[in-house]
Amino acid sequence: MDAAARYVAAMADRGPLDIRWDLAPLRHKRHPSAEWVEPRHPLGALLRGMLGITRVIWRHTDAGPMAIPGRPAPSGGGLYPIEAYVGGPDGLFHYDPVHEVLEVLRTGDHGPARICLTAVFWRSMFKYGDYAYRLICQEIGVLRTQAEVVAATLGMTVTFGDADDSPLGLDESRESPLAVLHVEPYERVCPPEPARPPREARPLPLPFPPGAARDLHQAADTTPRTRRPAQGVRAGTVDLRDGLHARHSPVGGFRPAPVPLADIVATAGLADCPDLDLYLLALRVDGLPSAAYRYDGDLRRVHAAPLESLGSGPLIANTREALTTAAAVIVPVGDPLAGTARDHRDQLIETGASLQRATLAAAALGLTSRIHSDGACEATDRVLGLPGPARSLSSLLVGVPRSRGPDLVLRFPDAREGGPKARPEHPDQ
Repeated sequence: MDAAARYVAAMADRGPLDIRWDLAPLRHKRHPSAEWVEPRHPLGALLRGMLGITRVIWRHTDAGPMAIPGRPAPSGGGLYPIEAYVGGPDGLFHYDPVHEVLEVLRTGDHGPARICLTAVFWRSMFKYGDYAYRLICQEIGVLRTQAEVVAATLGMTVTFGDADDSPLGLDESRESPLAVLHVEPYERVCPPEPARPPREARPLPLPFPPGAARDLHQAADTTPRTRRPAQGVRAGTVDLRDGLHARHSPVGGFRPAPVPLADIVATAGLADCPDLDLYLLALRVDGLPSAAYRYDGDLRRVHAAPLESLGSGPLIANTREALTTAAAVIVPVGDPLAGTARDHRDQLIETGASLQRATLAAAALGLTSRIHSDGACEATDRVLGLPGPARSLSSLLVGVPRSRGPDLVLRFPDAREGGPKARPEHPDQ
């Protein structure tokens, strides 16, 4: 059995979460002694639109009020394991999303301008174990779509590629490059020469633990792909740029109200991808009976297990609750074992890119949505009547946002609209 097959089998029988909160790592990477430079517009706006901290969510819980940093794109469990580095003709930099600056790691010519996306594995694995690798790859796809749409608002172009030649000098037992975004245009930032190589803030995240996920990652890095993944944002009837600022993930579910069929079709149309099959579960869609459908430009009803059997799957509590109020569920489907380990990873990335297009489309239409990856399970496969090796890969729940709720969201303006950034009083902490 190869690495992808072992991983798929392990995820199908992974059991409940064993969360080690005492071993949770730092929430984002910092180099406290590094020099700072401002990423020039539009590069700074692109980085902020991908990974910046753009809002704070005040949430009231049984344990009291919580302030949760919010970012522009969704992440599994809100853990944000992806870091961004900028390499170009003037140096190598790490993006600090809190202060919206580039930390100078090295000066000198580091090749054509590109953003390198890396995964800090333990930042997600301390909670999700080996399943985190699936979420991490999906998040790379989410950020690919996010970057393409944000770049379109800035007059930029980004091209997605492999990270095989990224000279980041990382300890790859803890953090490894997964993708590169080639960026045009790019303006030099003229960084100061660092007095000494900056050191990453401590404590360091734990190394990538041995297991099915690490085996898959190593195999994906060393095996060739047999098919080229899709590139670029698909054209549709909805302008995805309109969804950038409206997007949010409804933690507490949806308002149980029907959604027009045209809006659901437009949302699904943006999720469509030539390398994936697309299915739809209609729960509250005007003009469409509650049932499972396959989408291929038209909706074709699937006669399989009843929708009610979705609840028999191993769903986490917020997914089970959200299904009671959502209007529809969009489900990308594929064969996770068709091809090499690299193909498997590409498929996970494409799944994330597809769902983020649907997420932005829903937001542009005044709807809200949330990715529930645990919705991809055997119960969903039975409802969809999936043949042979095809499996559900993730799920996006779509619905009407609640008119009122327990959260207060404070959005931060772009730093260029305010005063200068302040250094932390205790930079070594």
